[in-house]
Amino acid sequence: VDGRNHTNTLEPIDAGSIGATWDNAPNQNVGDNEYMVTEIVMKDVDEKEEDKDSVKLKTAVQARFQLLQKLNACLKKMLPYVDLSLVGKSWSLAALLGQCRGLIFSLLKEPIWDHALADTQAPGQIFDLKLSRSRAAKFANAQDGPDVTGRYMVFSQAFRQINSMPTTTFRPPRETDRVYNVIFMGERSHDAGGPYRESWSEYAHELESASLPLMLRTPNGRHSTGQNRERWVLNPSPLTQTKRDLFSFLGKMMGIAVRTRQFMALNVAPMIWDLLVGAEVTGEMLAGVDEMLIQSMTKIRHIENEGVSEEMFEYVVMETFTTLATDDRSVELLPGGAQRDVTFSSRCEYADSVERYRMHEFDEQVACIREGLSRSLPTGLLSLFTGAELERMVCGTPDIDIDLLESCTEYSSCSANDQHVKFFWQVMREFSNEERSMFLRFTWGRSRLPLNAASFSQRFKLLSFSRSPADQYYPVAHTCFFQLELPQYSSPAIMRDKLRYAIYNCTAIDGDDTGVGMAAAAMGWEE
Repeated sequence: VDGRNHTNTLEPIDAGSIGATWDNAPNQNVGDNEYMVTEIVMKDVDEKEEDKDSVKLKTAVQARFQLLQKLNACLKKMLPYVDLSLVGKSWSLAALLGQCRGLIFSLLKEPIWDHALADTQAPGQIFDLKLSRSRAAKFANAQDGPDVTGRYMVFSQAFRQINSMPTTTFRPPRETDRVYNVIFMGERSHDAGGPYRESWSEYAHELESASLPLMLRTPNGRHSTGQNRERWVLNPSPLTQTKRDLFSFLGKMMGIAVRTRQFMALNVAPMIWDLLVGAEVTGEMLAGVDEMLIQSMTKIRHIENEGVSEEMFEYVVMETFTTLATDDRSVELLPGGAQRDVTFSSRCEYADSVERYRMHEFDEQVACIREGLSRSLPTGLLSLFTGAELERMVCGTPDIDIDLLESCTEYSSCSANDQHVKFFWQVMREFSNEERSMFLRFTWGRSRLPLNAASFSQRFKLLSFSRSPADQYYPVAHTCFFQLELPQYSSPAIMRDKLRYAIYNCTAIDGDDTGVGMAAAAMGWEE
């Protein structure tokens, strides 16, 4: 809890941060009779300089957490008897739990979730998946619009081959390393894990681009204002059957990501994750993707504060009961809305209608994704989770923790004390998060780290590179084995330049001289 710049009053509990705060708090015991918090850490409060307000704040926070622990002790007894399938019924206990989902500690939810995943898992056979990245690149470079037929991009090619497979395909056991074996056509790649992880990176990259018709940049991003400018929302354009199937397939792949912890590096806006878990949408959520809209509607509601009278209104506001959707389509807010002018007396009705439409414009797309999720996950339990928690399960965390990576590193024919290895870790810490993500993709075929050391399926290995002069060579990655051959560069600057070139310019997997790799190369670039 941040003790800086506080006031004498406390804001309502931020449910979204409860889980993370609790997970890092000591004495996490919610047994039947053990619910007292013994310590809450207050960040950036110097005890020697604490004033009375600081002491009051700390006491209030501790009291709140005592209350939360008592709540969770009660929930521990009650949860096994709640029918969570009734979450849509306002009178049900499930609905009440959904309203306080952010106050439920993860140590209560996760065992229930893990048990349900284990009960619904279905071990299956690994199958071959043929993907042509050249075909996808050729289509994207033609700039003829998105792949609305679902045939050309890598995600679309996977959709055509996987989507109609049995439901068991999308319910692999937790420990599954790969669901399928990737054959990158025209590339000398032999899938021992690297090409598989690379395919997931391709999916995420394509989904957040103009090459697929499923997502759009947030209005905040397009207008360079507000929060979540780097995030994406679902494309609310009218759904064809192909688009429905593509959204459903996205849900199925999200489910596989959750089950196998093969994270999809998606930057989807929090509002979409909240919709996926069935949380109620608020104006604050909408402002998180389109702040200008909320500001405009607020001004219209209170336009008299701007000096605009009822007589002046029709000369200042020349709107009808229509609005622009996120995809810039003009839509009527009610039948005949294009012919109905907004008046001073109807301005609040208009503002409410605009916000209501925008809060629900993704409903059909969300329903399709949830349908896909239900083929893989026990979606009835999602009412226990916040949108942020679902995002973490699907995507991991976007922040690349170099300390975590270094702690999971092994060395072969070199050591952590070698000068060039020290240069390497120095440069990695200086890299931006985007550069760190690109480095992971170069060396491991994925864009995000596991959540903790225990979740690493492979440890990162730094290998010696014996050729000289070292400064003339680039590093060599083995994505299947999470290995990097690192030349003994003479300075951090050269290390930085060589790594940057490699991570941004070497995306093809084209160095496997095995029979399988040669056979994949012989397939050629096009189908």
